[in-house]
Amino acid sequence: MVRVLAVLTHVKPTTFSYELCEALAAIDGIEVTIVSYYDAAVEETAMAPESAVEFVPLNASSRLDPTAIAHLRWVLRTRSYDVLHTHHNFVGSLARLLAPRGTRIVDTEHADHERHYSLPQVLVNAATLPRADRVVANSRRTLESLYWFERLGLDDEQCSVIYNGIDVDRIDRVLEEPRDSREGEGPRITSVGRLSETKNQSTLLRAFASLADDYPESRLTIVGDGPLREDLESVADSLGVRARVEFTGFVDREEVYRILAASDLYVQPSLSEGFCVALVEAMACRLPVVVSDVPVLHEVVGEAGAYATPTEPAAFADRLRRLLGDDELRREFAERASDRARTEFPLERTADAYAKLYRELLESS
Repeated sequence: MVRVLAVLTHVKPTTFSYELCEALAAIDGIEVTIVSYYDAAVEETAMAPESAVEFVPLNASSRLDPTAIAHLRWVLRTRSYDVLHTHHNFVGSLARLLAPRGTRIVDTEHADHERHYSLPQVLVNAATLPRADRVVANSRRTLESLYWFERLGLDDEQCSVIYNGIDVDRIDRVLEEPRDSREGEGPRITSVGRLSETKNQSTLLRAFASLADDYPESRLTIVGDGPLREDLESVADSLGVRARVEFTGFVDREEVYRILAASDLYVQPSLSEGFCVALVEAMACRLPVVVSDVPVLHEVVGEAGAYATPTEPAAFADRLRRLLGDDELRREFAERASDRARTEFPLERTADAYAKLYRELLESS
């Protein structure tokens, strides 16, 4: 039996590290306990009542909450576990700092360090990263983005890539639901993500506006919420397309899949990503995808989608126009995308890779 103690910032519906814990707990011979730094009770989280994962909330009110830190230290020193698995910048570094000597530690890096983290955040991570026996990145790009000083004390063989995965069965349960006919409706373009500078939805809005004359019945659905929502709504107004753009705000995962199932194209205009689960879920929903021409999305999409320069709305509009005007090409891209998502990125494959890593680490000790 391999007992894993996973330290997370929180457990939310979109927290991949939580989904990974659930998938690991479903593997014979793996037990998982989640320590959540900010959550106060399991009822506040996305955890299902029937979850096999044990849950320890620390109810931190701030990063440096002394009670939460003391509780975390106590958990790390009194719980019985074989592997400490750290995620997320500050909380992961804190757990590595407080873990007793001799603790076997696996760390997962989830984001592009050059684009996602500030220098102080990187320095906090770097201070304890050498305590990890294995450092896993969710893409080659994430691994390459680690600064030289984060790699100090780490050998190349300690670092590896395990791609994130998606719950294909959960998606398929929604895809099998009966859906209303969309006959007579115009094409629906969808994008999913936090409304932020990095996700770059303003470029998508400008690309969509330039399609207005060619596809006056087209609709754009932007799923998610975030600090730029009002700004993006204003951009849509200024472009004269606000009536044709739906901002859904936050919706649960099943509703996201329903929206994707009722869409014709998916767009990911991000300036950077660590991996992008939302994109792979759209691919699994058999949507042709148009994505930013950035290295990590080449890792994810391969030859299964179309690429556009993220700072050029005209480039996105061109790719969208081409796909909207060619039914056969759209079907071909949709099949390629679905095959790649379902073959390369199922969640079970990700969990199996981590389980193998845990066992290899323990066997080598």
